[in-house]
Amino acid sequence: MLILKDRMLRIRIFKTAGPAMIEMIMYMVIGLVDIAVVGRLGAAPLAAVGLGAEIFFSIILFLEALAIGSAILVAQAKGAGRMEDASEVAGHTFLLSIVMGIVVAFMGLRYAPAMLGLFSVEADVYRQALDYLVIVFTISPLALGLYMAHSIFRGLGRTDIPMIIALVVNVVNVAGDFALVYGLWGFPRMEIAGAAVATSLAHGVGFILAMFFLFRGNSGLRVNLASVFKVNFATYRGILHLGIPSLAEQFFYTTANLVSMFLIVYVGTLAFASHELAITVESISFMPGFGIAVAATALVGQAVGARDKVALQKAARGSVEFALIFMGVFALAFALLPYQIAMLFTNDQDIIAIAGSLIRIAAVEQAGIALASVIGGILKGAGNTRTPMVISTVFTWLYRLPVMYLFIRIWHVPITYVWMLFVSDWLLRGLSFVVVYRRKKWLGRALSDNMADPEL
Repeated sequence: MLILKDRMLRIRIFKTAGPAMIEMIMYMVIGLVDIAVVGRLGAAPLAAVGLGAEIFFSIILFLEALAIGSAILVAQAKGAGRMEDASEVAGHTFLLSIVMGIVVAFMGLRYAPAMLGLFSVEADVYRQALDYLVIVFTISPLALGLYMAHSIFRGLGRTDIPMIIALVVNVVNVAGDFALVYGLWGFPRMEIAGAAVATSLAHGVGFILAMFFLFRGNSGLRVNLASVFKVNFATYRGILHLGIPSLAEQFFYTTANLVSMFLIVYVGTLAFASHELAITVESISFMPGFGIAVAATALVGQAVGARDKVALQKAARGSVEFALIFMGVFALAFALLPYQIAMLFTNDQDIIAIAGSLIRIAAVEQAGIALASVIGGILKGAGNTRTPMVISTVFTWLYRLPVMYLFIRIWHVPITYVWMLFVSDWLLRGLSFVVVYRRKKWLGRALSDNMADPEL
Protein backbone atom coordinates (compact mmCIF):
# COMPACT_ATOMS: atom_id res chain seq x y z
CA MET A 1 0.00 0.00 0.00
CA LEU A 2 1.24 3.48 -0.93
CA ILE A 3 -0.07 4.90 2.32
CA LEU A 4 2.28 2.59 4.26
CA LYS A 5 5.32 3.22 2.06
CA ASP A 6 5.19 7.01 1.59
CA ARG A 7 5.71 8.66 4.98
CA MET A 8 5.23 12.25 3.76
CA LEU A 9 1.99 11.32 2.00
CA ARG A 10 0.77 9.56 5.14
CA ILE A 11 1.53 12.61 7.27
CA ARG A 12 -0.15 14.99 4.81
CA ILE A 13 -3.32 12.92 4.53
CA PHE A 14 -3.54 12.30 8.25
CA LYS A 15 -2.90 15.97 9.05
CA THR A 16 -5.92 16.90 6.94
CA ALA A 17 -8.09 13.82 7.46
CA GLY A 18 -7.43 13.39 11.19
CA PRO A 19 -9.14 16.61 12.33
CA ALA A 20 -11.91 16.06 9.74
CA MET A 21 -12.57 12.58 11.12
CA ILE A 22 -12.66 13.87 14.68
CA GLU A 23 -15.01 16.65 13.61
CA MET A 24 -17.39 14.21 11.92
CA ILE A 25 -17.31 11.91 14.93
CA MET A 26 -17.97 14.84 17.26
CA TYR A 27 -21.08 15.87 15.35
CA MET A 28 -22.28 12.29 15.43
CA VAL A 29 -21.65 12.26 19.18
CA ILE A 30 -24.39 14.90 19.43
CA GLY A 31 -26.83 12.33 18.08
CA LEU A 32 -25.29 9.55 20.16
CA VAL A 33 -25.61 11.54 23.38
CA ASP A 34 -29.21 12.47 22.56
CA ILE A 35 -30.01 8.80 21.88
CA ALA A 36 -28.16 7.57 24.98
CA VAL A 37 -29.78 10.17 27.28
CA VAL A 38 -33.29 9.98 25.83
CA GLY A 39 -33.08 6.19 25.37
CA ARG A 40 -33.44 5.74 29.12
CA LEU A 41 -36.89 7.37 28.92
CA GLY A 42 -38.37 4.54 26.81
CA ALA A 43 -39.07 3.44 23.23
CA ALA A 44 -41.48 6.29 22.35
CA PRO A 45 -39.10 9.14 23.34
CA LEU A 46 -36.24 7.33 21.60
CA ALA A 47 -38.25 6.99 18.39
CA ALA A 48 -39.42 10.62 18.66
CA VAL A 49 -35.97 12.18 19.00
CA GLY A 50 -34.69 9.92 16.21
CA LEU A 51 -37.49 11.00 13.88
CA GLY A 52 -37.28 14.70 14.76
CA ALA A 53 -33.51 14.86 14.40
CA GLU A 54 -33.64 12.95 11.12
CA ILE A 55 -36.11 15.44 9.61
CA PHE A 56 -34.27 18.57 10.81
CA PHE A 57 -30.72 17.53 9.97
CA SER A 58 -31.80 16.02 6.66
CA ILE A 59 -33.04 19.45 5.59
CA ILE A 60 -29.99 21.32 6.93
CA LEU A 61 -27.46 18.91 5.43
CA PHE A 62 -29.36 18.89 2.15
CA LEU A 63 -28.86 22.65 1.76
CA GLU A 64 -25.32 22.51 3.17
CA ALA A 65 -24.38 20.27 0.24
CA LEU A 66 -24.44 23.38 -1.94
CA ALA A 67 -21.27 24.51 -0.15
CA ILE A 68 -19.25 21.74 -1.81
CA GLY A 69 -19.01 24.17 -4.72
CA SER A 70 -17.53 26.73 -2.33
CA ALA A 71 -15.07 24.21 -0.91
CA ILE A 72 -13.85 23.22 -4.39
CA LEU A 73 -13.41 26.83 -5.49
CA VAL A 74 -11.60 27.77 -2.28
CA ALA A 75 -9.29 24.73 -2.55
CA GLN A 76 -8.43 25.47 -6.18
CA ALA A 77 -7.92 29.18 -5.43
CA LYS A 78 -5.56 28.33 -2.57
CA GLY A 79 -3.64 25.87 -4.76
CA ALA A 80 -3.22 28.60 -7.38
CA GLY A 81 -2.28 31.25 -4.78
CA ARG A 82 -5.41 33.40 -5.36
CA MET A 83 -6.50 34.06 -1.75
CA GLU A 84 -8.54 37.16 -2.72
CA ASP A 85 -10.79 34.91 -4.81
CA ALA A 86 -11.07 32.46 -1.90
CA SER A 87 -12.16 35.28 0.42
CA GLU A 88 -14.83 36.40 -2.04
CA VAL A 89 -16.21 32.87 -2.31
CA ALA A 90 -16.33 32.61 1.51
CA GLY A 91 -18.22 35.90 1.88
CA HIS A 92 -20.80 34.98 -0.73
CA THR A 93 -21.25 31.56 0.86
CA PHE A 94 -21.91 33.13 4.27
CA LEU A 95 -24.67 35.37 2.93
CA LEU A 96 -26.20 32.47 1.03
CA SER A 97 -26.30 30.32 4.17
CA ILE A 98 -28.07 32.95 6.28
CA VAL A 99 -30.72 33.67 3.64
CA MET A 100 -31.45 29.97 3.11
CA GLY A 101 -31.49 29.37 6.87
CA ILE A 102 -34.14 32.03 7.44
CA VAL A 103 -36.33 30.42 4.78
CA VAL A 104 -35.88 26.99 6.42
CA ALA A 105 -36.82 28.36 9.85
CA PHE A 106 -40.03 29.95 8.54
CA MET A 107 -41.08 26.95 6.48
CA GLY A 108 -40.11 24.46 9.16
CA LEU A 109 -42.09 26.12 11.93
CA ARG A 110 -45.11 26.41 9.69
CA TYR A 111 -45.10 22.93 8.21
CA ALA A 112 -43.59 20.76 10.99
CA PRO A 113 -46.98 19.12 11.79
CA ALA A 114 -47.51 18.32 8.11
CA MET A 115 -44.01 16.80 7.86
CA LEU A 116 -44.62 14.52 10.83
CA GLY A 117 -48.07 13.68 9.49
CA LEU A 118 -46.38 11.87 6.61
CA PHE A 119 -45.13 9.20 9.03
CA SER A 120 -47.35 6.47 10.45
CA VAL A 121 -46.20 6.80 14.06
CA GLU A 122 -48.04 6.45 17.34
CA ALA A 123 -49.66 9.58 18.79
CA ASP A 124 -47.15 9.83 21.64
CA VAL A 125 -44.21 9.66 19.23
CA TYR A 126 -45.82 12.32 17.00
CA ARG A 127 -46.40 14.72 19.91
CA GLN A 128 -42.87 14.47 21.27
CA ALA A 129 -41.25 14.70 17.83
CA LEU A 130 -43.25 17.88 17.15
CA ASP A 131 -41.98 19.42 20.40
CA TYR A 132 -38.44 18.67 19.25
CA LEU A 133 -38.88 20.15 15.75
CA VAL A 134 -40.54 23.39 16.87
CA ILE A 135 -37.48 24.16 18.99
CA VAL A 136 -34.66 23.19 16.61
CA PHE A 137 -36.16 24.84 13.52
CA THR A 138 -35.74 28.24 15.20
CA ILE A 139 -31.94 28.01 14.93
CA SER A 140 -31.87 26.95 11.27
CA PRO A 141 -29.91 30.05 10.07
CA LEU A 142 -27.21 29.43 12.70
CA ALA A 143 -26.97 25.70 11.99
CA LEU A 144 -26.76 26.20 8.24
CA GLY A 145 -24.27 29.05 8.62
CA LEU A 146 -22.12 26.85 10.85
CA TYR A 147 -22.02 23.87 8.48
CA MET A 148 -21.42 25.94 5.34
CA ALA A 149 -18.58 27.81 7.07
CA HIS A 150 -17.03 24.42 7.80
CA SER A 151 -16.95 23.74 4.05
CA ILE A 152 -14.87 26.88 3.56
CA PHE A 153 -12.36 25.80 6.22
CA ARG A 154 -12.12 22.33 4.66
CA GLY A 155 -11.42 23.81 1.24
CA LEU A 156 -8.53 25.70 2.80
CA GLY A 157 -7.23 22.48 4.30
CA ARG A 158 -7.84 23.91 7.79
CA THR A 159 -9.83 20.93 9.03
CA ASP A 160 -8.52 21.66 12.52
CA ILE A 161 -10.90 24.63 12.84
CA PRO A 162 -14.16 22.66 12.37
CA MET A 163 -12.71 20.05 14.75
CA ILE A 164 -12.14 22.63 17.48
CA ILE A 165 -15.65 24.04 16.99
CA ALA A 166 -17.15 20.54 17.06
CA LEU A 167 -15.44 19.79 20.37
CA VAL A 168 -16.93 22.93 21.95
CA VAL A 169 -20.35 22.19 20.46
CA ASN A 170 -20.27 18.72 22.03
CA VAL A 171 -19.35 20.00 25.48
CA VAL A 172 -22.34 22.38 25.39
CA ASN A 173 -24.65 19.66 24.05
CA VAL A 174 -23.64 17.02 26.60
CA ALA A 175 -24.02 19.41 29.54
CA GLY A 176 -27.31 20.70 28.17
CA ASP A 177 -28.69 17.20 27.61
CA PHE A 178 -28.08 15.99 31.16
CA ALA A 179 -29.23 19.26 32.70
CA LEU A 180 -32.42 19.71 30.68
CA VAL A 181 -33.57 16.18 29.81
CA TYR A 182 -33.36 14.88 33.41
CA GLY A 183 -33.64 18.21 35.23
CA LEU A 184 -30.26 18.13 36.96
CA TRP A 185 -28.38 20.93 38.76
CA GLY A 186 -31.53 22.94 39.40
CA PHE A 187 -32.77 22.99 35.79
CA PRO A 188 -36.33 21.92 34.92
CA ARG A 189 -36.93 18.36 33.63
CA MET A 190 -37.85 18.90 29.95
CA GLU A 191 -37.21 15.40 28.49
CA ILE A 192 -37.47 15.54 24.64
CA ALA A 193 -37.73 19.35 24.62
CA GLY A 194 -34.58 19.50 26.75
CA ALA A 195 -32.63 17.54 24.12
CA ALA A 196 -33.85 19.97 21.46
CA VAL A 197 -32.87 23.04 23.51
CA ALA A 198 -29.42 21.56 24.21
CA THR A 199 -28.84 20.88 20.50
CA SER A 200 -29.98 24.41 19.62
CA LEU A 201 -27.73 26.10 22.18
CA ALA A 202 -24.76 24.01 21.06
CA HIS A 203 -25.21 25.00 17.41
CA GLY A 204 -25.60 28.66 18.40
CA VAL A 205 -22.25 28.58 20.20
CA GLY A 206 -20.69 26.79 17.20
CA PHE A 207 -21.96 29.47 14.82
CA ILE A 208 -20.40 32.26 16.91
CA LEU A 209 -17.04 30.47 16.92
CA ALA A 210 -17.18 29.84 13.15
CA MET A 211 -17.84 33.52 12.48
CA PHE A 212 -14.91 34.47 14.71
CA PHE A 213 -12.51 32.34 12.65
CA LEU A 214 -14.05 33.46 9.35
CA PHE A 215 -14.10 37.23 9.92
CA ARG A 216 -11.00 37.63 12.13
CA GLY A 217 -8.68 35.95 9.63
CA ASN A 218 -7.50 33.23 12.02
CA SER A 219 -8.05 30.60 9.33
CA GLY A 220 -5.57 32.12 6.88
CA LEU A 221 -8.47 33.68 5.01
CA ARG A 222 -10.14 36.92 6.08
CA VAL A 223 -13.72 37.69 5.10
CA ASN A 224 -14.87 41.30 5.27
CA LEU A 225 -18.31 42.83 4.86
CA ALA A 226 -17.46 43.97 1.33
CA SER A 227 -17.00 40.37 0.23
CA VAL A 228 -20.39 39.54 1.75
CA PHE A 229 -22.59 42.32 0.38
CA LYS A 230 -20.73 43.28 -2.82
CA VAL A 231 -22.46 40.75 -5.02
CA ASN A 232 -20.42 39.16 -7.80
CA PHE A 233 -22.78 37.03 -9.88
CA ALA A 234 -19.84 35.21 -11.48
CA THR A 235 -18.85 33.95 -8.02
CA TYR A 236 -22.39 32.76 -7.29
CA ARG A 237 -22.50 31.06 -10.70
CA GLY A 238 -19.24 29.25 -9.87
CA ILE A 239 -20.60 28.06 -6.52
CA LEU A 240 -23.88 26.90 -8.07
CA HIS A 241 -22.19 25.34 -11.12
CA LEU A 242 -20.24 22.97 -8.88
CA GLY A 243 -22.67 22.86 -5.99
CA ILE A 244 -25.98 22.09 -7.69
CA PRO A 245 -25.06 18.48 -8.65
CA SER A 246 -24.09 17.85 -5.00
CA LEU A 247 -27.27 19.61 -3.90
CA ALA A 248 -29.25 17.32 -6.20
CA GLU A 249 -27.36 14.32 -4.83
CA GLN A 250 -28.17 15.38 -1.27
CA PHE A 251 -31.80 16.07 -2.24
CA PHE A 252 -32.26 12.55 -3.54
CA TYR A 253 -30.38 11.19 -0.52
CA THR A 254 -32.47 13.23 1.94
CA THR A 255 -35.74 12.35 0.24
CA ALA A 256 -34.72 8.71 0.19
CA ASN A 257 -33.96 8.85 3.94
CA LEU A 258 -37.42 10.26 4.63
CA VAL A 259 -39.06 7.66 2.38
CA SER A 260 -37.02 4.96 4.14
CA MET A 261 -38.24 6.19 7.52
CA PHE A 262 -41.80 6.31 6.18
CA LEU A 263 -41.46 2.63 5.28
CA ILE A 264 -39.54 1.49 8.36
CA VAL A 265 -42.10 2.89 10.83
CA TYR A 266 -44.48 0.23 9.50
CA VAL A 267 -42.37 -2.48 11.17
CA GLY A 268 -43.48 -1.13 14.58
CA THR A 269 -42.14 1.14 17.33
CA LEU A 270 -39.77 -1.47 18.78
CA ALA A 271 -38.14 -2.29 15.44
CA PHE A 272 -38.02 1.39 14.47
CA ALA A 273 -36.37 2.37 17.77
CA SER A 274 -33.85 -0.47 17.31
CA HIS A 275 -33.14 0.69 13.76
CA GLU A 276 -32.57 4.26 14.96
CA LEU A 277 -30.15 3.09 17.64
CA ALA A 278 -28.24 0.87 15.21
CA ILE A 279 -28.03 3.51 12.47
CA THR A 280 -26.75 6.02 15.03
CA VAL A 281 -24.07 3.57 16.16
CA GLU A 282 -23.10 2.79 12.56
CA SER A 283 -22.79 6.49 11.90
CA ILE A 284 -19.70 6.38 14.10
CA SER A 285 -18.03 4.59 11.20
CA PHE A 286 -19.73 6.75 8.55
CA MET A 287 -18.26 9.93 9.91
CA PRO A 288 -14.57 8.98 9.73
CA GLY A 289 -15.17 7.76 6.17
CA PHE A 290 -16.81 11.05 5.29
CA GLY A 291 -14.00 12.88 7.09
CA ILE A 292 -11.41 11.18 4.88
CA ALA A 293 -13.57 12.07 1.87
CA VAL A 294 -13.50 15.72 2.97
CA ALA A 295 -9.71 15.57 3.16
CA ALA A 296 -9.54 13.93 -0.27
CA THR A 297 -11.65 16.72 -1.77
CA ALA A 298 -9.41 19.40 -0.25
CA LEU A 299 -6.08 17.76 -1.19
CA VAL A 300 -7.16 16.86 -4.71
CA GLY A 301 -8.68 20.32 -5.23
CA GLN A 302 -5.47 22.04 -4.13
CA ALA A 303 -3.43 19.78 -6.43
CA VAL A 304 -5.75 20.69 -9.31
CA GLY A 305 -5.26 24.39 -8.56
CA ALA A 306 -1.48 23.89 -8.52
CA ARG A 307 -1.76 21.63 -11.61
CA ASP A 308 0.36 18.97 -9.90
CA LYS A 309 -0.55 15.56 -11.37
CA VAL A 310 1.76 13.55 -9.13
CA ALA A 311 0.41 15.12 -5.93
CA LEU A 312 -3.14 14.61 -7.19
CA GLN A 313 -2.67 10.90 -7.85
CA LYS A 314 -0.89 10.31 -4.55
CA ALA A 315 -3.57 12.12 -2.56
CA ALA A 316 -6.30 10.13 -4.28
CA ARG A 317 -4.78 6.69 -3.83
CA GLY A 318 -3.58 7.36 -0.30
CA SER A 319 -7.03 8.55 0.78
CA VAL A 320 -8.70 5.38 -0.53
CA GLU A 321 -6.19 3.13 1.23
CA PHE A 322 -6.47 5.09 4.48
CA ALA A 323 -10.28 4.76 4.46
CA LEU A 324 -10.19 1.01 3.87
CA ILE A 325 -7.79 0.47 6.78
CA PHE A 326 -9.64 2.76 9.17
CA MET A 327 -13.14 1.47 8.45
CA GLY A 328 -11.88 -2.11 8.57
CA VAL A 329 -11.29 -1.53 12.29
CA PHE A 330 -14.94 -0.54 12.73
CA ALA A 331 -16.04 -3.59 10.77
CA LEU A 332 -14.15 -5.79 13.21
CA ALA A 333 -15.67 -4.07 16.27
CA PHE A 334 -19.22 -4.28 14.88
CA ALA A 335 -18.77 -7.98 14.07
CA LEU A 336 -17.33 -9.00 17.45
CA LEU A 337 -19.10 -6.69 19.96
CA PRO A 338 -22.52 -5.72 18.54
CA TYR A 339 -24.66 -6.35 21.64
CA GLN A 340 -22.15 -4.81 24.00
CA ILE A 341 -22.16 -1.68 21.85
CA ALA A 342 -25.98 -1.53 21.85
CA MET A 343 -26.01 -1.82 25.66
CA LEU A 344 -24.12 1.47 25.88
CA PHE A 345 -27.20 3.33 24.63
CA THR A 346 -30.20 1.63 26.22
CA ASN A 347 -31.10 -0.84 28.95
CA ASP A 348 -34.16 -2.16 27.08
CA GLN A 349 -33.34 -5.82 26.42
CA ASP A 350 -35.73 -6.08 23.46
CA ILE A 351 -34.08 -3.12 21.72
CA ILE A 352 -30.60 -4.49 22.50
CA ALA A 353 -31.46 -7.87 20.94
CA ILE A 354 -32.64 -6.38 17.63
CA ALA A 355 -30.14 -3.48 17.43
CA GLY A 356 -27.24 -5.83 18.16
CA SER A 357 -28.09 -8.03 15.20
CA LEU A 358 -28.33 -4.95 12.96
CA ILE A 359 -24.94 -3.64 14.13
CA ARG A 360 -23.35 -7.01 13.28
CA ILE A 361 -24.85 -6.86 9.77
CA ALA A 362 -23.42 -3.34 9.39
CA ALA A 363 -19.90 -4.76 9.68
CA VAL A 364 -20.19 -6.22 6.19
CA GLU A 365 -20.88 -2.91 4.44
CA GLN A 366 -17.93 -0.91 5.77
CA ALA A 367 -15.72 -1.50 2.71
CA GLY A 368 -18.46 -0.37 0.33
CA ILE A 369 -19.07 2.79 2.37
CA ALA A 370 -15.35 3.58 2.42
CA LEU A 371 -14.94 3.23 -1.36
CA ALA A 372 -18.11 5.12 -2.28
CA SER A 373 -17.48 8.00 0.15
CA VAL A 374 -13.78 8.61 -0.53
CA ILE A 375 -13.78 8.11 -4.29
CA GLY A 376 -16.80 10.42 -4.42
CA GLY A 377 -14.73 13.00 -2.51
CA ILE A 378 -11.83 12.57 -4.94
CA LEU A 379 -14.07 13.15 -7.95
CA LYS A 380 -15.56 16.27 -6.35
CA GLY A 381 -12.12 17.70 -5.61
CA ALA A 382 -11.30 17.16 -9.30
CA GLY A 383 -14.35 19.22 -10.25
CA ASN A 384 -16.58 16.24 -11.07
CA THR A 385 -19.66 16.64 -8.88
CA ARG A 386 -22.05 15.03 -11.36
CA THR A 387 -20.81 11.43 -11.37
CA PRO A 388 -21.24 10.92 -7.58
CA MET A 389 -24.75 12.36 -7.89
CA VAL A 390 -25.68 9.96 -10.71
CA ILE A 391 -24.32 6.85 -8.97
CA SER A 392 -25.96 7.75 -5.65
CA THR A 393 -29.32 8.54 -7.23
CA VAL A 394 -29.46 5.43 -9.40
CA PHE A 395 -28.72 3.00 -6.58
CA THR A 396 -31.00 4.75 -4.09
CA TRP A 397 -34.08 5.18 -6.25
CA LEU A 398 -33.84 2.26 -8.65
CA TYR A 399 -32.58 -0.34 -6.19
CA ARG A 400 -32.73 0.43 -2.47
CA LEU A 401 -36.17 2.01 -2.15
CA PRO A 402 -38.11 -0.33 -4.49
CA VAL A 403 -36.70 -3.41 -2.74
CA MET A 404 -37.39 -1.85 0.68
CA TYR A 405 -41.01 -1.35 -0.29
CA LEU A 406 -41.18 -4.96 -1.44
CA PHE A 407 -39.62 -6.24 1.80
CA ILE A 408 -41.67 -4.12 4.22
CA ARG A 409 -45.06 -3.46 2.61
CA ILE A 410 -45.50 -6.61 0.51
CA TRP A 411 -43.54 -9.40 2.19
CA HIS A 412 -43.51 -7.97 5.77
CA VAL A 413 -40.03 -9.32 6.50
CA PRO A 414 -38.08 -8.55 9.72
CA ILE A 415 -35.92 -5.41 9.89
CA THR A 416 -32.76 -7.56 9.62
CA TYR A 417 -33.60 -8.32 5.98
CA VAL A 418 -33.83 -4.61 5.25
CA TRP A 419 -30.32 -4.15 6.63
CA MET A 420 -29.04 -6.94 4.42
CA LEU A 421 -30.41 -4.89 1.53
CA PHE A 422 -28.37 -1.92 2.77
CA VAL A 423 -25.24 -4.10 2.66
CA SER A 424 -25.79 -5.09 -0.97
CA ASP A 425 -26.51 -1.47 -1.91
CA TRP A 426 -23.25 -0.14 -0.47
CA LEU A 427 -21.14 -2.92 -1.93
CA LEU A 428 -22.55 -2.32 -5.42
CA ARG A 429 -22.02 1.44 -5.10
CA GLY A 430 -18.45 0.92 -3.99
CA LEU A 431 -17.79 -1.31 -6.99
CA SER A 432 -19.25 1.31 -9.34
CA PHE A 433 -17.01 4.04 -7.92
CA VAL A 434 -13.96 1.78 -8.27
CA VAL A 435 -14.74 1.29 -11.98
CA VAL A 436 -14.97 5.07 -12.52
CA TYR A 437 -11.80 5.69 -10.50
CA ARG A 438 -9.70 3.12 -12.34
CA ARG A 439 -10.74 4.40 -15.78
CA LYS A 440 -9.00 7.70 -14.84
CA LYS A 441 -11.05 9.79 -17.25
CA TRP A 442 -11.62 12.18 -14.35
CA LEU A 443 -7.86 12.67 -13.93
CA GLY A 444 -7.27 13.96 -17.46
CA ARG A 445 -10.21 16.32 -17.31
CA ALA A 446 -9.19 17.67 -13.89
CA LEU A 447 -5.87 18.94 -15.26
CA SER A 448 -7.29 20.29 -18.51
CA ASP A 449 -8.18 23.93 -19.05
CA ASN A 450 -11.76 23.15 -17.93
CA MET A 451 -10.61 21.81 -14.58
CA ALA A 452 -13.75 22.97 -12.73
CA ASP A 453 -16.18 21.53 -15.29
CA PRO A 454 -18.42 19.02 -13.49
CA GLU A 455 -19.58 17.38 -16.71
CA LEU A 456 -16.92 14.68 -16.81
